[in-house]
Amino acid sequence: MRIAVAMSGGVDSSVAALLLKEQGHEVLGLSMQLWDHSGEPRRTGRCCTLDDLSDARRVGWKLGVPHYVLNLEEEFRERVVAPFVASYLSGETPIPCAACNAKVKFSTLWQRARALGCEAVATGHYVRREQDPSSRRWLLKKGRDSGKDQSYFLYDLTPAQLAAVRFPVGELTKEEGR
Repeated sequence: MRIAVAMSGGVDSSVAALLLKEQGHEVLGLSMQLWDHSGEPRRTGRCCTLDDLSDARRVGWKLGVPHYVLNLEEEFRERVVAPFVASYLSGETPIPCAACNAKVKFSTLWQRARALGCEAVATGHYVRREQDPSSRRWLLKKGRDSGKDQSYFLYDLTPAQLAAVRFPVGELTKEEGR
């Protein structure tokens, strides 16, 4: 199966790519450029920085998988930043990472992966998915490592998104992944 792995440059997505490759899948690495960090050369500790993209590219090279950076800045601004600002100004406390997962990572990224011939997309989230035997629906489950469980970030995934995603590190503890 041809699977696109959302590669952040971190350990978890790198391990996800390695596990899928070891299982015999054709792996393609995709990273998302969500923000123009060119004016912030020393900025660290944020998601999806230029250093993160470079790390993801190096991991792809090391694993022997093609790696592509997708410019999703416009989608990120429209679907995550603008709603976040409006919600915050209304006195709410939005979680931008949850919105980014549902509206950019598992929507736009999945569309781009399909255009590249991928049959599924995978991430390094510590969650699992199981198919309900009676309804055949995919269910989102907590990751085996309760200290790293990220299911709360993915609560908004649609049934179609859950059907298309794989979580290779969901059965691991963080220590096993390292």
